[in-house]
Amino acid sequence: MRVVFQDRRQTGRLDLQATEMGLRSALHRAGAAARSQLLQFPAPTEEGRHVACSCGQQAHYHQLRSKSLLTVVGPVKVSRPYYWCPDCHTGQFPVDVELDIAHKEFSPGVERMQAIVGLEAPFDHGREQLQVLAGLEVTAKAVERTAEAIGGEIAQREQADIQKALQLDLPVVAGEPIPILYVQMDGTGIPVVKKETVGRQGQTEGQPAHTRGAKLGCVFTQATCDQQGSPIRDPHSTTYTGAIETAQEFGRRLYREAGQRGGSRAQKKVVMGDGALRPCAARR
Repeated sequence: MRVVFQDRRQTGRLDLQATEMGLRSALHRAGAAARSQLLQFPAPTEEGRHVACSCGQQAHYHQLRSKSLLTVVGPVKVSRPYYWCPDCHTGQFPVDVELDIAHKEFSPGVERMQAIVGLEAPFDHGREQLQVLAGLEVTAKAVERTAEAIGGEIAQREQADIQKALQLDLPVVAGEPIPILYVQMDGTGIPVVKKETVGRQGQTEGQPAHTRGAKLGCVFTQATCDQQGSPIRDPHSTTYTGAIETAQEFGRRLYREAGQRGGSRAQKKVVMGDGALRPCAARR
């Protein structure tokens, strides 16, 4: 920042972009220093020198250990207690679990940023976006790993919800009756890398598959019609769900989505699909 203002005194001009970036960098450094101070956890007191271990025994406090962590304000150091179990010979950092940074090099805030840019654009482009928009230096591989990890967590939660829906264990969505609930579905083949089609039959008999069947469905409601009697979709009522999976699995996913949208309150349910008979596509 000092260089920027010196340049203004010498030239009479102010580079606003350089000033903004310099100020942001200074604020990030100050924020990272303050955050590092907050993340310096003391050694536990006598009462906290033992914690439960997954093996059923007790892990003992060993020492304070530090790790590097990239946060939304830049890199920081986290110092926290390390516990060691003499029975199963494993260690643990309870603070890491509490802060959701166990086995991670990014804070939850940075992970969310990487997930967003990784979803919207190629991973290298996402890396550039984080550098320009947030002033954070990450690799394209880091964006990819984070996006995939968060996607895996979301998929696990979805599968748990789907199983609840099949067991009629989902909470009842309260509200007014829905005149008509629509469920639409379709699918198409999308190109994938070769390892994703290993052992899969293509549409041509005897030929390997070069695509995977992507299924997409939507759920929306209708309560009114226009002057000609044609149905009008309720504004902002459409939600989507999609996955690369078999037709049977996707049917369960769409069933859950309809249930969450208040399917039990629908006075009429309308299901629409193209109904194409494609045995090979069904197996994919």
